[in-house]
This record gives sequence, structure tokens and C-alpha cells, in this order.
Amino acid sequence: MRSKLSLIGLFLVFSYGSWHFGRLRSQDRPNLRSDYSPQTSCLSLISWNIGYFDYEADSRAQDHDLEHIASVITEASTDVVALQEIATPEQVGTLHELLHGQYPYQTLARGFRTDRFVVILSSIPFQNETHIATSVGRDAAAVALALLPGYREVTVVNCHADAFNSRRRRYFVTDVIDWHRSSGRSNVILAGDFNLDLTPVESSDLFTDDKKNDSESYSLILENFRDSGTSAGPTSSFDRRIDYVFLSSQELEVTEFRVLRGKLVGKMDHHPLLVRFGWKR
Repeated sequence: MRSKLSLIGLFLVFSYGSWHFGRLRSQDRPNLRSDYSPQTSCLSLISWNIGYFDYEADSRAQDHDLEHIASVITEASTDVVALQEIATPEQVGTLHELLHGQYPYQTLARGFRTDRFVVILSSIPFQNETHIATSVGRDAAAVALALLPGYREVTVVNCHADAFNSRRRRYFVTDVIDWHRSSGRSNVILAGDFNLDLTPVESSDLFTDDKKNDSESYSLILENFRDSGTSAGPTSSFDRRIDYVFLSSQELEVTEFRVLRGKLVGKMDHHPLLVRFGWKR
């Protein structure tokens, strides 16, 4: 009888230990999305410059537009949001409240030579985040996300290049590409306002190197990345394509790319970009 009771006691102890340590292991794992599969979209992204025309007194994001911006983001319902031209960290806090905590993971970056931030909002936890410092004083923000299946990592980089100086755009692109090549990351998405105008108005380009610099910047990116939206049309209200999403990956492919027109308010001049990615089969 005593031996039976001992065996029952040992069984209960081992059962509890198995449950307890299994629970700890599950808690130690990152808080990963469980709805990803090779058959479905594994990641969705909206990229949007929410600033105003360049000649405005303050062309950064306006406080009175934040409620509308939050409604567009909510409607798009993407995993990640990359915003350019945020004016203050307080605007990020306001967006967090307006989005009702849908994007609890956030990072913002600026640089020493600009008065505006790039911001990444995510519903997926960051594995790590990096501010990519560039020689022109504009930082890019990079975050690594672990996605199922296989906990494969995808890095999203939010970029905003200079609107007025094509040479600074070329330096910015060169620094971001150098960072990518030295980082060793295999699944990388570059998103944002690169201000690369590959088809400028000829009369405005006669006495500048804009076309040459922007063409060189674009060619440098294409050495390691694919341009995801070549047939999506203009991204700005001036019928120019200056916002881009580039993909460098052997595992990911773009399953949807749309320019969301009809979402601008006030004097905004950039349409949001909506992109969905899936694992290659």
C-alpha cells in the first residue's frame, strides 16, 4: 500500500513539474503572433508622410490631423505603421490613445540636422531596434520583428530623405545601404519618403544634378532590393512618385501594394502606401 501511495505521489510531482516548467518556457518565448502561415499574409505595413506642403510655415504633422490619421490607420488595420514628419513625441502619445493601444510597440528617431521624427508603430513586439545615423543628420529607424512560422525575423526600416537636396538624398541612401550590408540581416523592408524623383520636369532639371543623383540613389538601392510599387502610380498629390517600399529577401514576396488615395486632409501632400507580404512557397 505504501509503495502504491509513493508511486502516485511521484506521478503527481512529475506531472506538476512538467506543467510548471512548460508554462515557464512558454512565458520565456517572445509574444509572437500565432496566426501567420505560409498560406496567408505574414506581415502588413502602412507607410505615410503625414506632413504638409514644403512651403508651409510648419510642414510637419499637425495636431488637428491626428484623429483623422488614426482613423485611416485603424481602417487599414496593418501590423506595422511607418510615419514620417512627426513633429513631437507627444504626437506619438496622442496617436497611441486614439488607436486604443492597438500598437503598443513604438520607436521614433530624428537626427541632429532635422526637426522631425520618423516613427514606427507595431502590434508585434520588437526583437531589437536601431537608429541608423546618417552623415546628413537624418536618422532612420529600424526594428526587427519575429514572425511565425519558425520565428523568422523581418526588419522594417523607416526612412525619410531630404526633400530639397538630391546630393543629401544620395548620401542618406548610401549610409542606409551600407548599414544594411554590414548588418547581416536577410529579410529587410525599406519604407518611407525617399523623395527620389526619377522623372523630373525637364525645365526644372536643366541646371541641377537632381536627376543624376536620384538615379544613382535608386540604382544603388536596386543592387540589393526590389522596388515593390513600380506600377502603383504617383504617391504625392503633385503626381510624383517619391514614396517607396523596397524589399530585400529570398523568403518574402509582396502580395498586395496599393496607394490609398482620398485620405488626405488639410494641406497634406503624400498618399499612404499599403503593402502586404507573404512567405514564398
